[in-house]
Amino acid sequence: MRVVLANPNSTIAITQACAVLARAVAAPDTEIVTWTNGDGPVVVDGLSTDYAAGASLVRGLVALAPRPDVIVLAGFGNYGTGAVKEALEIPVLNMAEAAMACAVPLCHRFAIVTTSARMVPYTEDVVQTFGFAARCATVRAVPLPPLAAPAPPDEEIVDLLAGEVNAAHVEAGADLVILGGARLSPYAAMLRRRTPFPIVEPVACGVAMAEALVRAGLRQSKVGKFSPPAKP
Repeated sequence: MRVVLANPNSTIAITQACAVLARAVAAPDTEIVTWTNGDGPVVVDGLSTDYAAGASLVRGLVALAPRPDVIVLAGFGNYGTGAVKEALEIPVLNMAEAAMACAVPLCHRFAIVTTSARMVPYTEDVVQTFGFAARCATVRAVPLPPLAAPAPPDEEIVDLLAGEVNAAHVEAGADLVILGGARLSPYAAMLRRRTPFPIVEPVACGVAMAEALVRAGLRQSKVGKFSPPAKP
């Protein structure tokens, strides 16, 4: 099986970090192929960059050759996910919707921790778009520095994440937490050692669900919302 792991932004380091996580959970017969949106923004950090990422994402993925068996969009956002599903016949899965779909059977209500306060309302909109608002207790944030700035020590970031996980439970009743961004995904293993709550890492969910869709012979419906666009 050939899975394309598509990063909606242009930062290759994020693509590579996601690839490590994807290959760690992929089945032995699954090939993980990375793709980076070279014409996209450096990072998706709001509505403007979301729209900027979406247009080039659709153009780039439509042009993929040879076609993979399935595409996983490796970013916790929207950036034209519906347009990619509309344009392609192969299954397309956004890692945010995969993470929330995996979380729902495992908890009463989940929380999402994202990468900045600015991303909280954006992420709330993503939850609404994918249809999981009724099961989302809260969206919280840790203040990660810009990509160009030196990164804090891993332990410091995990401390911040652990604090937000606890606050999500105490203040909003969440009993599971989703890491809401590819920049946070590499901290999942360390965070699990710090908290009793299930920590959902979206890249793993995206790959596992993508493999399941291919093996079951399933893809997005092409007779409704995601039907092919009209030819000019």
